Amino acid sequence: MPIVPYINPNKTPPLPPDTLSLTLLPPLLAFGGFGGLWLAATALPPVLLLTCPAQGSHALAILRAYWAGYLFQAVLGLLSPLIFAALIALAAWFMSRKLDPKTRKEARLAPFLLTPLFLPLFAAMMPGMLSADGPLALCGLAQADIQQIEAGGTQRMTVFISGQSHPDLLFTDQPEGWQVARRSIFSPDDGRGGITLRFPEALESTLDPEGFVVTGRAYDQSWDGVQWYEVSYTTNFQLAVEIAPVER
Repeated sequence: MPIVPYINPNKTPPLPPDTLSLTLLPPLLAFGGFGGLWLAATALPPVLLLTCPAQGSHALAILRAYWAGYLFQAVLGLLSPLIFAALIALAAWFMSRKLDPKTRKEARLAPFLLTPLFLPLFAAMMPGMLSADGPLALCGLAQADIQQIEAGGTQRMTVFISGQSHPDLLFTDQPEGWQVARRSIFSPDDGRGGITLRFPEALESTLDPEGFVVTGRAYDQSWDGVQWYEVSYTTNFQLAVEIAPVER
């Protein structure tokens, strides 16, 4: 009579090593893969700008590069649960290729057992994706500014320009030649400011340092020597497209 080992029905048997690895590794690999895709989306605009020719409108090239980056981020964020599940399935398929068919069939759902633990992380991304300053909204604003430049409908003003510039917080990590700086502009009618424009590096180099407005100067002081400029800029990002000195 064969000896049958006793199995305690109240004790869950340990998972086979193959099943255990299929349970733990695919979700971790998928999470790391999703993080890599997100980093690639944030690094996409500077990479695209490196491929752009130096000629042409720098403002248009910057907006197109960031439109692509914002679109990539929006797709990743909104479809993050589906992308995560697809990455898990891909990792599980790769890991189970050499398993025998019976083990592979028994462990087909094992890679998805830990998925609920990661879903709150992706759910927390949704409000940011749909917010007024999220990638989806910024993608729409960039597209509107691109169409405005292509249609020749940018806003135009005759202005003085402040001598103080600040790095821009929106268009960051730009490669050399594509940096963006923020400057205040002043109306020549009353000397008041109130608008801050973003100037691509190509336009910054055309400004006359001797013709800048000295910030804090009283209105009744002489404006002799201050250079007037006619500047065109986009409505949403207030990105300068063209600038030309104006003879007084």
